[in-house]
Amino acid sequence: MKQFLLMITALILCSASACNKGKLPASTSVMGQWRWVKSVGGIGGFTITPQSSGFTQRYQFNDDSTFRFYRKDTVAAQGKFSIVRNIKSNPQPIDVLKTGGNGFDQSLLIRNDTLYLHDIDIADGYGSIYVRIK
Repeated sequence: MKQFLLMITALILCSASACNKGKLPASTSVMGQWRWVKSVGGIGGFTITPQSSGFTQRYQFNDDSTFRFYRKDTVAAQGKFSIVRNIKSNPQPIDVLKTGGNGFDQSLLIRNDTLYLHDIDIADGYGSIYVRIK
């Protein structure tokens, strides 16, 4: 299971680094609103999208270190967040998004206004992709 998790993480990181080579990312800041595109993971390697699930999700990150997570345009979670940079991980350091001490820390990567989040405390967790709402 751990190998599967590492493969998913590597796939997400490789996909992110292969996009638009030579261009600088539009923004590396997490501040703003992010619309959910899809999530991949679980023990069966499932892909979930707004179309397949029947609901939408989005994050809103504010300058005062607060966030809101919306599902179907209703606040499903809110609180304080922080980002811990360069946590030692194998094979390379990662940035970690911490949302209010709920134990669901996620690795965070931003490339070209695309936010990649991946569960790091769950063996068969999900990797999710969000795009910046402009």
